[in-house]
Amino acid sequence: MTTHTSAEPNTSFAQTLLTRWRYIKFGLVGASGTVVNLAVLYVCQEFLLASITSGEQRLYASLAIAIFLATVNNFAWNRLWTWRDRHAEFHGGIGTQFVRYGLASWLGTSVQYILTLWLAQHVHYLLGNVLAIVLASVINYFANDWWTFKGNPREVSDDERTQRYQSITLGLLVLAVLVYMFDLGGENIPRNGDELVYTHIAFKTWLQAQATGAWLPLASELDHMRNTKPPLLFWQAMVVPWLGLEWKLLWLRIPSLLYTVANTALVVWAARALATDWLRHKTEPTPFPKVLNANTLGLMAGLIFLGCFSTYRYGRPYLTSAIETFWMNLPFWWLLCQVLRARSQGGQGDNFKPSLSLFAVAGLSWGMVALYKSFVLIAPLAATLFVSLCWLNHTAWRAWFLRVALSTAFALGLFALWFVVDPDPMGVWREFVVGENWGKVSAGGPSYLRTAFVGGFSVWVQALGLLQNGAMLGPLIMGVAIWGLFQMRPAWRARLSGVVQPQAVLWIYVLLLSVFFMVPSQRSARYLIPLMPVMSVLCAIWLWRLPQWAQRTAMGLGTVFSLLGLGFLGLFLWAGWRIDLYPLWGRLGLLLILALQVLALLRLFGTLFSRANTQTLQASWIWLFGLVLSLFAWFGMLSAPLHTTANTYSAEVVAQVQEAKLATPSNFNGDFERWRFLIPGVGKITPYMDHEPNEDADIAQRLKSFDAVVVHRYWNDAAPDCEKANCQILAQRIGLRGRHPAGEINLKSLQTPERVMFWREYLLVKKP
Repeated sequence: MTTHTSAEPNTSFAQTLLTRWRYIKFGLVGASGTVVNLAVLYVCQEFLLASITSGEQRLYASLAIAIFLATVNNFAWNRLWTWRDRHAEFHGGIGTQFVRYGLASWLGTSVQYILTLWLAQHVHYLLGNVLAIVLASVINYFANDWWTFKGNPREVSDDERTQRYQSITLGLLVLAVLVYMFDLGGENIPRNGDELVYTHIAFKTWLQAQATGAWLPLASELDHMRNTKPPLLFWQAMVVPWLGLEWKLLWLRIPSLLYTVANTALVVWAARALATDWLRHKTEPTPFPKVLNANTLGLMAGLIFLGCFSTYRYGRPYLTSAIETFWMNLPFWWLLCQVLRARSQGGQGDNFKPSLSLFAVAGLSWGMVALYKSFVLIAPLAATLFVSLCWLNHTAWRAWFLRVALSTAFALGLFALWFVVDPDPMGVWREFVVGENWGKVSAGGPSYLRTAFVGGFSVWVQALGLLQNGAMLGPLIMGVAIWGLFQMRPAWRARLSGVVQPQAVLWIYVLLLSVFFMVPSQRSARYLIPLMPVMSVLCAIWLWRLPQWAQRTAMGLGTVFSLLGLGFLGLFLWAGWRIDLYPLWGRLGLLLILALQVLALLRLFGTLFSRANTQTLQASWIWLFGLVLSLFAWFGMLSAPLHTTANTYSAEVVAQVQEAKLATPSNFNGDFERWRFLIPGVGKITPYMDHEPNEDADIAQRLKSFDAVVVHRYWNDAAPDCEKANCQILAQRIGLRGRHPAGEINLKSLQTPERVMFWREYLLVKKP
């Protein structure tokens, strides 16, 4: 029997008081750093660097100096005062500790830098800097308390580690949401080309509704691109002008962001609920470490979901991805909720009976999937729900079949309303049902079997879809997925013995939908995006069951992929450096962040070759999640100068081309539609391909038919000769390139990365 001495409560109270007081100390030091930051920023911006003419460029330089001096100030006071009691525990020099401080603070520094530049476009730069500092300070505290000033031999109690993990994952998740919000209305966020096709259809349908009052049929000037998706997606966009809002990408994308946040919330809930259930019913060893409580595991699942590149690329633009993911997954989250509730009330095995609300939610959700994406998805979703219910209670399979069939009929009835209200139902049948859906099941090659097993659309490529969608976190997701396949036989044996495993519903969902999406001949990793929330939950819960060698392998590959991504961003920085996209001090600040990210990744990679214990691996996974999100943040920071007022068409320029007939380059369907956002109020836009003849004589010929012409030039090519083209350069800007011709990107071309990554874009009008 353990005897508790009277000193233990006092020690605990003293430690608690010291921890709280330490945070107050850190806050006071942070306040002094804020004063230093603001003072240096003001002096540099208004006096020392006043010779820099551009206020935006001056802000880059001033901000870099202010952040560096404030960092030195904060390190000195935190070392001498906040964590003074740990000096004896640290066996390194002050230089080593400062390097640790810099590495631990890199994320907060990046967040502060990004947010200040962004907020400065909306509020005064000093106020923006204060807000950014406040948001970055929380993660800075826990990172420094956990690593910089912890001391080499210091042992941290499990309770303290549990609280730290929870606090850090919460801070990272909040920062991840902010990263997703950053530059939401910009034209250069990672996206899919379908976004502009959808905006074109929505805009043309809105014009039609203004003229005739009819929101159907959908309208488009693109051949065979009218009924590319059901009407709800386009009506969603048409609400923007209906509410009196300006036709901007920001407003069109906000619903996608909200759906992504909703998906993240459900992921956090599901992982937390499963962990709580496991702790309540300990039928076998807990699959996760004790120091990672249910709250931390839920937050980690959210971090994994937002850390998937597919979520970052497809979860923000005006696309169906986030929407279909939400509605496809909702019935299964609802089923999981009912299973966990039944278990908490003592229900087990064949006693499980879901409420009728499950089938009502399923019918409504599948109807929304059909009206946003495709009616074809109802079939695998219904089959998956039926199999899941039979897994939980096979004795009532007839009841499940009938109720799932009724939900399916209701969903198909909702989809059929499109045919009822659309004046051109045959067009819907021809373009959407046959072209958009059945067309993807056709062979698309010499034969269906050859396409299935050979080439870029084979089932082998599709089997790696989870890896592609996860990108940097792909090795982790694939590792857990492969582990799950090996657990199928034990799970079946457990079910035969009457043991119900709630997570089996999620594994069934992943397995059946993965198989279903191998059926079409046009296979794509994008089809597996709705599986990523479920896989994120499974990864957060079951990662810890993987052997250490498997965890090390997945983490090592994830680190290598992150370094490759960082290499691309470094190339982006070099290209921007060569074209003076960033001012001198701005370049040094960005270079510092790049160096910190490289060092952090190498430090993480180094732990894989050391005798890292279980605790180190736990911390390393959270470290990797934060680093992956930092890559997304850094891309936003690198591309931010492309969206400043200096690189957009001014109000005066826009006023001169109101209602003008505009010819623009367009490298893929709908690409021309983005100029409607760049030049609000422009008239009819006519696309031409970038590879078409575009010399001075060709420009002069186009200006005979159009009021204005947009011309692209490679970075090192001469501007249009307006004497020969009989034109006037109304404005010019820097544009980000995409859709490169085959063979253009090679080692030789990367020696001049600005030519590969950027256009010079000229807006030309007829010479007065």
